[in-house]
Amino acid sequence: MIHRTNILAILLVCFSFGLLNAAVINSAFAEQKNTIDERKTNPNKIHGKVTDMIKASGYTYVEVDTGKKKVWAAGPITPLKIGDMIAFSTEMPMENFHSKSMNRDFPILYFVSGFITDKATPKTKAAAIASPHSQINQGPMAKPVKGINKVKGGNTIAEIYARKRNLKGKTIRVRGQVTKFTAKVMGKNWLHIRDSSTLDDLTVTTDSTVAIDDVVIIEGKLELDKDYSYGYVYPVILIDAKITKE
Repeated sequence: MIHRTNILAILLVCFSFGLLNAAVINSAFAEQKNTIDERKTNPNKIHGKVTDMIKASGYTYVEVDTGKKKVWAAGPITPLKIGDMIAFSTEMPMENFHSKSMNRDFPILYFVSGFITDKATPKTKAAAIASPHSQINQGPMAKPVKGINKVKGGNTIAEIYARKRNLKGKTIRVRGQVTKFTAKVMGKNWLHIRDSSTLDDLTVTTDSTVAIDDVVIIEGKLELDKDYSYGYVYPVILIDAKITKE
């Protein structure tokens, strides 16, 4: 009788332990599934399989199959391979983007601060300084534009860079020719202007709309090291600018 009682006790313990293990495993599986589902249904992220990959201009370009369509994204150089499952933010879409380095057009390209994979998370914004807007510019032109001179009571782009510490936080005026324009990114329109004083361009945010090659007078607040999150930091930028076309 004692022997049978011991056997029954052991069987009861084993059965209970098995139920406990099953509960733990099911709970862990459910948590993992919820995480995957959240990543797939999060409207601010795209999740899918890498089907093509290109490395150019210090970026990793990846084509991702979401199961419904294929999209392209560009981020910091990342050790990915075909077949990897990744996710990335959709906060920085660039429509009709042309890559000069690849001589290729993308109907839409997402610039990201990092790719989410099963092995790693995106770089922190402090570590990711690259900006999609500076990337669009693809480096300075061969020579300054002609005939874009200093506006009365304002500064040239060269002067802005040279005196940026003294001008920080102040509202300044500058004349320039529009070389890039991107509408409705992070609630703002973005443009780059150039003048005859330097090869450098100047990034501007505004609510106004302009066209490429417009000559404009811009009045805005100068900010340094402006952080827009997602790894996008601008060393010099004019924000919330008012624009007058000449």
